[in-house]
Amino acid sequence: MLLARGVELIAPLSGASCEIGCGSGLITLTLSTHGEKVVATDLSYRAVATTWAKARRRGVDWKVDVVCCDRLEALREGELFKLIAFNPPYLPLEEEDIRWSGGAEGIEVPLSFLESALKRLAADGIVLFLLSSLSNWRKALQRARSLGLVVSILRAEGVGLYEDLLLVLAARRPAPKAKL
Repeated sequence: MLLARGVELIAPLSGASCEIGCGSGLITLTLSTHGEKVVATDLSYRAVATTWAKARRRGVDWKVDVVCCDRLEALREGELFKLIAFNPPYLPLEEEDIRWSGGAEGIEVPLSFLESALKRLAADGIVLFLLSSLSNWRKALQRARSLGLVVSILRAEGVGLYEDLLLVLAARRPAPKAKL
């Protein structure tokens, strides 16, 4: 729900949008209420079928494309999105179920999603995603900054005794102004 609330705040500013790892389709459907075009991807055929069925039932299938693929790697070059959202596996677990294992530090999968997103992010685009406080989230933010992004934590929300979910916004740095 945290990511959905973040999308509700950001999406009205966007054009074409995308969700990586669409799962049940909640974020894709939220994006569809605002965006002119929405692309959703997931490795799971079941997730893709569920998201597509929900888009059809809601009557937004005319502007939602759902693709079974890894991250955004199957999308044609030149496809640019103003908003890319994802709720990746982010727990610091190795060799566990891919639905929640984010790698040894919990950031390997989120960073791979981010790097894939940057290949399709418009110059003035925004990436919105979740990280866990149990992961090495500071390192993930540092890596995002090294990729040329301005990064902010919009909100932290407790989900148990020892974990917060962090809603992260990442945007490309503005190009430096030329001196005349």
